Amino acid sequence: MNSSKNLIGPISIISIAYLSSRLLGFFREILLAKWTGVSSAADTLDLAFIVPDFLFYLSAGGYLAITLIPILSDRSKRNKDSLNDYFLSLFYGLSLIFISISLIFFLLRSNLGNLLEVKDLDLFLRLFGPIVFSQAFFFIGAILMSYQYFNNDFKYPALAPVIYNFSIILFGWLNSSTPESTVYGFAVGGFVGSLVGHFFIQVIGVQKSGLKIKFLSPKFNYIKEYLTISLPLIVGQSIAVMDEQLFRVFGSYLGAGTVASFRYARRVVLLPVGIVAQAVGVASYPTLSKLFVDEKYIELKLLIRKHLSSLFLFNALMAVILIVNSEEIISLVYERGRFTSSDVKRVSSIMNIVALGVIPWSVNQIITRAYYVQKRFWFPVMVGTTTTIVTAISLVLKNNPTEISYSIIIISFLWAYTAFMLFSLKIKNDSLLDNKLIYDIFCSVVISLLVYSFLNYLSLDFGSNILNLFILSIIAVFSFIVSIKVFRMKYVNFERRK
Repeated sequence: MNSSKNLIGPISIISIAYLSSRLLGFFREILLAKWTGVSSAADTLDLAFIVPDFLFYLSAGGYLAITLIPILSDRSKRNKDSLNDYFLSLFYGLSLIFISISLIFFLLRSNLGNLLEVKDLDLFLRLFGPIVFSQAFFFIGAILMSYQYFNNDFKYPALAPVIYNFSIILFGWLNSSTPESTVYGFAVGGFVGSLVGHFFIQVIGVQKSGLKIKFLSPKFNYIKEYLTISLPLIVGQSIAVMDEQLFRVFGSYLGAGTVASFRYARRVVLLPVGIVAQAVGVASYPTLSKLFVDEKYIELKLLIRKHLSSLFLFNALMAVILIVNSEEIISLVYERGRFTSSDVKRVSSIMNIVALGVIPWSVNQIITRAYYVQKRFWFPVMVGTTTTIVTAISLVLKNNPTEISYSIIIISFLWAYTAFMLFSLKIKNDSLLDNKLIYDIFCSVVISLLVYSFLNYLSLDFGSNILNLFILSIIAVFSFIVSIKVFRMKYVNFERRK
């Protein structure tokens, strides 16, 4: 059973790329906070992303590799010689569709701004154009990346988010004289970064992966095949990807800075998800798919259980560190320029809630893919869409809503969705949630509660935010290691192999 070892290389490449991207993204958020603070301009930037992000989700852009890899595998098995023309036909057809949709919404941008009750409509209109077309290149890039993932080539896709974030920082810095000009610089930088990183670089990448680019007419039956397979992902929106959109929409009615506060807290929390969980999910998906196709179900279940157990434990540790050090982290990351000490308290109070979502966000990277490798699309979609609708209804019905109460509702339903999906997950009628995995999850929860209680009991304050964060994090990590030795988890093994 060498699947875990074979994934070390791809996971390492993607982890390094995601680490670089997330650090740049982290730096981007620091600069955004410095130049705009918790302001109406920062809220407008978030609101301008609502429709473009939803278009990307609606197109199943975030799941293109999930839908295209099985299609390309089947096509390659049936007729490998026709794979090149098949992919190009599909690529051209889907790209034209998405560019056309983006153009339509660009023409309707004034109506969208009025619908969202945007306070600064002129700024919204300036931001919407570059943002909606940057999402078009995200979608086009996702198609090109899927071809490279299919060929187990992760190098060029790994460059895309790095270039994207660097471009945003550059253009934001060049326009950082006022909050309004800063967010416009961010929007333009996003467009340039998506054009270069997600299109031009990926064109080079697919050529390196063996694709011979030429012009040909899209075939309707190929596009129909893709749309049929991806339909569940198109019509279904899970709370795991719609949580930020829900807060953007409902938070926009609570007053200036509400959406920005959730954004700042969420960006910090998602750092470990982006570096580790997404890397594991992206790199392992081709292997999981191959194990299922080859009917190696025992090895498949073992690999999924190992991933789930390790991610649960790692992110339980991250959640403890984030909650215990919430004010220190927010202060160190954001408190400068227009971001004040009162903003620190406001954002850190939200982060205490949002940090609890780091575990379900992470394990969902594996749980959903475990369904998709079996081509079970409709069940996750129905559960995810139902959860999103119920969450939205709960937000609507909430009396005297606050940003804290909205955060609690969203994160609670995220946990409920993840728990139900894991409980229902089966591989060939065999439940993935066996006694050993239940034991590991129980141990992770107990360990995190014990460590959190221990750190609160100590109530250490060394007079410096950096020193507090460093020492408390070291204590938390050491406490976790000792606890793991005591509890002896079943699927997490840190013993050195001889």
